[in-house]
Amino acid sequence: MGGNEPPAAGVTPANDSPSVEATEPVAPEEAVQPLSQQMLFDVLLAEIAGQRGRLDISVPHYLQAALDSRDPRVAERAVQIATFAKNYAVALRSARRWVELEPDNLDARKIVAALALQTGDIDEVVSQLDYIISHAESKQQGFAIATAILSRHGDDQQSLRAMEALAARHPESAEGQLAIGRLAAVKEQLERAMTAADAALTLQPGMERAHILKAQVLIRQERKAEALEVLKQAVEDSPDHAELHFAYGRLLLDAGDLEGAKEQFRSVVKLAPDNTDALFSLALLELETREFRPAERHLKQMLETGEKQQTVHYYLGYAAQEQGKDDEAVKWYSKVTSGEYWTKAQLRLSKILVQQGRLDEVRKNMQRLRRDAPDDAVEIYLIEGQILSDLTLYNEAWQLYDQALATYKDNEDLLYSRALTSEKIDRIDLAEQDMLRILELDPENVRAMNALGYTLADRTDRYEEAFRYIQQAYERKPDDPAIIDSMGWVHYRLGRLEEARRFLQQAWDMTGDSEIGAHLGEVMWMQGDRDDARRVWAESRESSPDNPVLQKVLERFMP
Repeated sequence: MGGNEPPAAGVTPANDSPSVEATEPVAPEEAVQPLSQQMLFDVLLAEIAGQRGRLDISVPHYLQAALDSRDPRVAERAVQIATFAKNYAVALRSARRWVELEPDNLDARKIVAALALQTGDIDEVVSQLDYIISHAESKQQGFAIATAILSRHGDDQQSLRAMEALAARHPESAEGQLAIGRLAAVKEQLERAMTAADAALTLQPGMERAHILKAQVLIRQERKAEALEVLKQAVEDSPDHAELHFAYGRLLLDAGDLEGAKEQFRSVVKLAPDNTDALFSLALLELETREFRPAERHLKQMLETGEKQQTVHYYLGYAAQEQGKDDEAVKWYSKVTSGEYWTKAQLRLSKILVQQGRLDEVRKNMQRLRRDAPDDAVEIYLIEGQILSDLTLYNEAWQLYDQALATYKDNEDLLYSRALTSEKIDRIDLAEQDMLRILELDPENVRAMNALGYTLADRTDRYEEAFRYIQQAYERKPDDPAIIDSMGWVHYRLGRLEEARRFLQQAWDMTGDSEIGAHLGEVMWMQGDRDDARRVWAESRESSPDNPVLQKVLERFMP
């Protein structure tokens, strides 16, 4: 058993497991009785055997105790032990006994249903789930439980047949048809899901969850325009349903309609102030459209909820920094102490301090962070190196990466960063050495393939070799604009101007990146299309006037 032990007594089984129909219910006053000497022996032997990893002994003794006892706790424990031992036949027998002793216990019935589903006993599954649906707090809750169980277990067709049988027992309930639709969607039977959603709406025309299901199915069928129309109409018909507004807002966002999405999220926040997903989405959209004051207000509301604290601190810092309120930004960034935004916060915080002439303070802070958080040391080295590179302190950055690699030998991120920095200090040999080492460690490292190929194309006359590396990267990631740019540039270096322009135009259309614009303009110029070249360079300079690649190109062609 690999040293594993069964769960401790009293552990509650998972709530997504089910149960069996009760037979001969026990009167409440008879439900719990003292254990007989034999039952006590069985329980103690089962526990001792379980603790010693002898589940082959523990399971049958717990089963016997469960069958003999009128205490549902013993049956529940037998289910736990048998399930842990993966003896599902015994688990099912024990669960059935649990239901006999506690017929109103819905958790026990869930377990019987789940175990019966595994054995293919659909009649028993339907019987147990029907009891749950009929005795849950609501039909919605009951069918949700049934959907959860049937979506995780059993043959797809069996599961759907079981749900259809359940819905047939509640023909007046739209929840049954909705459950069929949701389960069919999980099972990738989209047409069946759509039919069921329509059936639910026939029974209950204003059912917002059925409208949402229809939209979800349409999206998966790549019918986004129809999905938008479904939710638009649903929102117009039921303007007070927050869930509809949220679903519609997300779909509008996916379609690129930021203003429309914001309008829907505002409606959600008004109708359901505790909907933090809508509140946070609204704040991020306001940041995207540079509406900083309402964004800050909504982010501070998020802080009051206690959710996404680290992320919210980061975005409050971002909002302050974008408004030129650096001291306030420092305050918020300093509050980001963990999570996925920690790196970004540290980088932005450090850049503010550097702009204030506090580079020495930043570097001392990085040293302290590496000492206090050794698990994050590599990431901290990378942040510090990026800061030094942004300041064009390439020699210092190279020394830092070299220092880091003395401790973290063959770390691919550090090797990659050192290679890029080697190119900046005109040590192409060292850059190539590090890139080749990365490819030795990870032959499928596309980033290294592309960087090595581009460096050889840009800084040497080894164009055919460069093309081979870039071609390998392109075959693996043909939609990556950086790789497409490299393909264009190596074609240009090989004298293939038409091919070069095709690739570079594609990369430029995808990103509008100033370095790609510099490359594209150079190819256009060499083709004699100088007006087009000037136009692309002007657009590139407008977006990033300080880009060094662009500056060098302009110095060569437009001194």
